[in-house]
Amino acid sequence: MRLLSIVAACILPAQILTAQVAPRVDHSEIADRVLTVFDRQFGAFRDESAALADTAVTYCDGGAREPVLDAFDATWLAWAPLDAYQFGPIEQQAAALTVNFFPDKKNFTGRALRQHLKRPEAEQGDAAIVAGSSAALQGLPAIERLLFEDLPTCPSLVGVTGNLARIAQDLHDGWFASEGWAELVRAAGPENPVYLSNTEFTKQIYTALGFSIQRLREHRLGRPLGTYQRAFPKRAEAWRSGLTNQIMIAQLDGMIEVINLGFAGAVFNPSRAWVVKVIKDTQTRVDAIGAPLLDAVEDPQMRVRIEGIMSKLEYLRLQMDEDIGPGLGVETGFSAGDGD
Repeated sequence: MRLLSIVAACILPAQILTAQVAPRVDHSEIADRVLTVFDRQFGAFRDESAALADTAVTYCDGGAREPVLDAFDATWLAWAPLDAYQFGPIEQQAAALTVNFFPDKKNFTGRALRQHLKRPEAEQGDAAIVAGSSAALQGLPAIERLLFEDLPTCPSLVGVTGNLARIAQDLHDGWFASEGWAELVRAAGPENPVYLSNTEFTKQIYTALGFSIQRLREHRLGRPLGTYQRAFPKRAEAWRSGLTNQIMIAQLDGMIEVINLGFAGAVFNPSRAWVVKVIKDTQTRVDAIGAPLLDAVEDPQMRVRIEGIMSKLEYLRLQMDEDIGPGLGVETGFSAGDGD
């Protein structure tokens, strides 16, 4: 009996101590940090899209090709982290389709471009005409085809890039202008039409990161990889420009920024550091594929590396569930990938 009393006396203070140091998750602080990350990310896409539109005008006026290619690369890589945030302004403005119509299983982009190129040149270069056209005409895949296929590049390049710059500005404004989505996030509560509590935005962001992993694994890697009997190299995103691998690395960079900065203070640093290490290991593996995905999926040795990345992404998903979700006090909810 005395022994049991001694053991109980030792255990009880430990239990009390554990209860005292258990972190309280302040979801309003998480929201502020994540919104700071979003302001930078959406701002980068806005700025790069505007620069692309400007260089397109210069190029079509007889300027050099290299600057427009550099601006195109920078714009797509700035979009890559945003691809997973398919709620709020991106959902309201259908920007997931207009910015990056991917996957394009039925070649809607090619068909939309052919129709657009039949228009008078003044209409081809008019961003307003592009804005009123098919979503498949309005974004990065259409710009890529104009730059890398045997098509008349100008003046359509001016029209499509001008419209993309407008979309990018509208997305940033949709988040951060007066009465934008950021204000809705900060005003969470029983009267809020979207967020009944601050926890709901945290859950939405955590779910978006899970969707980002799914998007990488199933769409960006799985679709072109196909099977050993048949690969589908031209299902790779941005295969014409050779940006496929860089887009995946940029998407993972966006995840790191949300986890490291957005979730700081809510998730203990050892857990955050471990998950970030897993993400960086995944980036290293993407960088080490040895060729653009277009070529790699048809090389037996490189296919093994791609499968290893897919396994690493599944491991990352599990680590998120074990180390990040519990720290935030949330679980994955419904995402844009559910029901596909």
